[in-house]
Amino acid sequence: MAIFPKPTSYYEQGFRRSPALERATAPFRVRNAITGAGIVVFCVSVYAYSILAVRQDDFSDIELPAHVVAQQKEAAAARAAAASGSSPSSSK
Repeated sequence: MAIFPKPTSYYEQGFRRSPALERATAPFRVRNAITGAGIVVFCVSVYAYSILAVRQDDFSDIELPAHVVAQQKEAAAARAAAASGSSPSSSK
């Protein structure tokens, strides 16, 4: 008799599920699938609610720092110059 018996497993050679494991988990398959689907639905609904809540928020009452406004004006001028076909540096 061995002091440390060989551990048994529900998995066969090559990590295939044994028939005993299939029988042991069979009663829980439907319940586990429903629980998993519920968790997925909850996560998707929280994500969708968060995106919709932020999308409808109006940030017009928040003043931007002066350097951000200056960057936006420079970018708008560059886009306007690119649309007209001339570069901002050639208009000197």
